Amino acid sequence: MSEALRRIVEVLGDGSEEEAAAVLRTLGAQSGRQGIVREAPRTPLPPAGGSTTVESEVEWV
Repeated sequence: MSEALRRIVEVLGDGSEEEAAAVLRTLGAQSGRQGIVREAPRTPLPPAGGSTTVESEVEWV
């Protein structure tokens, strides 16, 4: 950890949570959620029963 970061951690550790949040906001930290993260579409699974055109072999070692 750099000396500058170590000093910031010490200062934030001595104050209240509200003071730490105010300092971080002043330094440019953003609070709250930045937006809804949507799940990426997934490749659909094949229908139940499998496919006759796919062959698979597994060897347990």
